[in-house]
Amino acid sequence: MKFKLTLTTLASSLLFTGMLNTTVFAENKIEQTNTTKLIKKLTNDQVEIINTFPSLGNLIGVVIKPKDSDNAQESILYVDKTGKYIISGALITPDGQNQTQIDGKKYIGSKIATKAYHDIKNTAWIEDGNKDAKHVIYAVADPNCIYCHKLFEQTRTAVKNGDLTIRWIWVGFLKPNSKDLALAIMSAKDPMKAIDTNEIKFNEATEQGGLKPVEKPSKKVMADFDKNMAFMNKYQFPGTPVIIYQDNKGQAEASFGLPSKEELTKIIQSASAK
Repeated sequence: MKFKLTLTTLASSLLFTGMLNTTVFAENKIEQTNTTKLIKKLTNDQVEIINTFPSLGNLIGVVIKPKDSDNAQESILYVDKTGKYIISGALITPDGQNQTQIDGKKYIGSKIATKAYHDIKNTAWIEDGNKDAKHVIYAVADPNCIYCHKLFEQTRTAVKNGDLTIRWIWVGFLKPNSKDLALAIMSAKDPMKAIDTNEIKFNEATEQGGLKPVEKPSKKVMADFDKNMAFMNKYQFPGTPVIIYQDNKGQAEASFGLPSKEELTKIIQSASAK
């Protein structure tokens, strides 16, 4: 096509370009209409379409949000261009990457990260590691979360060699005793020792933290726990762990769920000391 255009007149080129743009516009309009109709139908018109973007193959990515809540978390669906099928959940590429997670970070996480990083000063975090470490990340975690447990395990080398500090923001929602375990960590005279105990004795088979609940947490500890839960609820995080950090360029970033080992290494290396 490039060869043919070089042999045509300027007028012909402009005519061709105009026709091409009109065709693309028309196709996009049809795709948008099909996408909107299908999502409205299958959700009973209970969600708002925030954004759409081209995705893998014949799929259109759609950022949606429930209409009945201002603080509801945005999420991603995929719709085929004919408007016949919706994919909800993990979209896995042929090379094993989670495309939903990648798109979530790009189209949702970046907006949440900036606001959440600004508000993180209002949480009651517990510092794990050298205060002068080169890299600092914040991690929202539940004591019974097996993926938080794996995050703890996978970061031990970086923490122990002084490269990384994790500021743990403990919440409790996964199990009936999650709150009690979070309060036990936050009530301990040595909170890091309590975290170590919870993770070293963590039962992976039952996904149960290894710490014993505290009987009477103080009012301050209860207030601190409420701050952490308010932070999580404000941003409607879909689960734990949530990693929030500022990169070396000063940009706030967020990662939802347990990153792959390769992605975790990238996160740590790109995190600033703030």
